[in-house]
Amino acid sequence: MLNFNESTHNAQILAIYYAKKIDLDLVIDFMESKIDITNTEDALIVARSFWKMVELSIQDNDNDNVIDGVEDIEFWMHKLFNKVSGYLTKNGFEEQWDQADAESKK
Repeated sequence: MLNFNESTHNAQILAIYYAKKIDLDLVIDFMESKIDITNTEDALIVARSFWKMVELSIQDNDNDNVIDGVEDIEFWMHKLFNKVSGYLTKNGFEEQWDQADAESKK
């Protein structure tokens, strides 16, 4: 599962907030640390959703929005990037992560 601790709590707050905006149960459950990703299809959904979350966070950051008490959105999204990319890579889904990353840049 995606593990958060006290020092990364703000990243999880943003993860859950943006996952709920995307409104996919798989992504919400993953960001809430309720499930593991066990297949390539789910890994690609999570990776693609992460990049959608980044797009949403950029808008909030540019507008100086505060999300559930989290002010430095860009900083915490970088932390979340490391968590999600690290999790997918460590669990054998680097190809799906790279595919979604490339798609996000088109």
